[in-house]
Amino acid sequence: MSERGADQLPERQLDLFGKPGKSTYDAVDRTSEEIARCLKCGLCRAACPVFTETLEESAGARGRIAMVEALREGTLSLSPLLADRLSKCLNCKSCMEACPSGIEVDQIVLAARAEIFRRGRFPLLKKLIFRHLMRRGRLLPPVGRAFAFLERTILRGLPPSSPYRILLPLVKIDRERVLPIFAKRNFAGKYGEIVTPSQKPRMRVGFFVGCATDLIYTGVGEAVLRTLVGEGIEVVIPKSQGCCGMPVYSAGDRETGLVLADKNLRAFQNHKVDAVVTACASCGVALKNDYEKILGLKPGDIGARIYDFTEFLAKHSKLRFEETPRDRVKVTYHCPCHLSRGQGIKEVPRKVLEAIPHVDFIEMDEADRCCGGGGTFSFTHYDLSRAIGRRKASFIAASGAEVVATSCPSCIMQLEDMFGRNRLPQRVMHIAEIVAECYQPLEETAEVGLVR
Repeated sequence: MSERGADQLPERQLDLFGKPGKSTYDAVDRTSEEIARCLKCGLCRAACPVFTETLEESAGARGRIAMVEALREGTLSLSPLLADRLSKCLNCKSCMEACPSGIEVDQIVLAARAEIFRRGRFPLLKKLIFRHLMRRGRLLPPVGRAFAFLERTILRGLPPSSPYRILLPLVKIDRERVLPIFAKRNFAGKYGEIVTPSQKPRMRVGFFVGCATDLIYTGVGEAVLRTLVGEGIEVVIPKSQGCCGMPVYSAGDRETGLVLADKNLRAFQNHKVDAVVTACASCGVALKNDYEKILGLKPGDIGARIYDFTEFLAKHSKLRFEETPRDRVKVTYHCPCHLSRGQGIKEVPRKVLEAIPHVDFIEMDEADRCCGGGGTFSFTHYDLSRAIGRRKASFIAASGAEVVATSCPSCIMQLEDMFGRNRLPQRVMHIAEIVAECYQPLEETAEVGLVR
């Protein structure tokens, strides 16, 4: 390890936010053992979707680890250029799967981002969103309704050639982007906290909704609810739950991440549920792994085992779905990064799809390859995200499927944009929406308790 001090560094290497020093980056120091295990073999490069598109060494895991190591040793500054390079990691964990040493690259990158947030000039708009809007979860539904109004009254009515679309890049939105439509009413706000099946419930399960399902893809929430109640399960939707926190602490704001995590843990502890189900791959990996590994919370603090929707079905139902009078449909499956590599769930969603009577399942090439969504990544690095997504869309088109199913709202958002921009006929559906077609409508099987 180099002992050269900051005063000996060339002027161009001095940190724009303060002189670098190897003993000052606590979060990075805690990853030193992981950094030391890197063999510099480069096997991670071929697996990285960002490196595949850019062919830049700094875009691969080996390059990112080298940069963080240099930061720790004091030979690289905590500069805007470093922040930009580290922001181009999708946290898809492909490099970790390819790494012969099993290095937790995500922990290294996120530790450096935490230092950048704590010490650096983090964008003011993001900081305001994290520290005020995200922390005050009750503000998200009215903000979502405001977006819904703007989209329906302004953006959706603008033709692609409209000069007003020139203004979209001012808020970091590409002029041609296919934007998700915010719901007029958020999912959680539609129901009481407890939805009980008409028959005696055999389990009591909490539903962790997630922001995208609550505010945009409310049909996914309806499908999960319809399926669980159809299985004779009482569903609890705590009103005090909020964002899982992944977009926040992944960007470096661990303080706000802790606030959100603690809020969610307490929300479900109060209801004494047998299990907690989520239909978002990113929320799932946050609750199962990140709260402990990144935020330092104790495992099991939520008071119940956490399941992905498909994982729960495979364990607690017989996967014998009722055949309904529907046309058969060819379905392929896009495996979200945070489900396959983040949670180790790969085959279960396929088994669920294969068990649905009206589905002809087709496996596509590179089904587990990242789609390029990455939550906020698709907004902050849209051109790169679109290039990665275009590659994914080509695999889906080649499969010959009519529908691509997935288990992550962020992936749905990305694929809808890719299909729209490339004029592909395929539809994107959450796997829960396909499963729910095999169950009776919710109003026929439950005491719903709608909030008027």
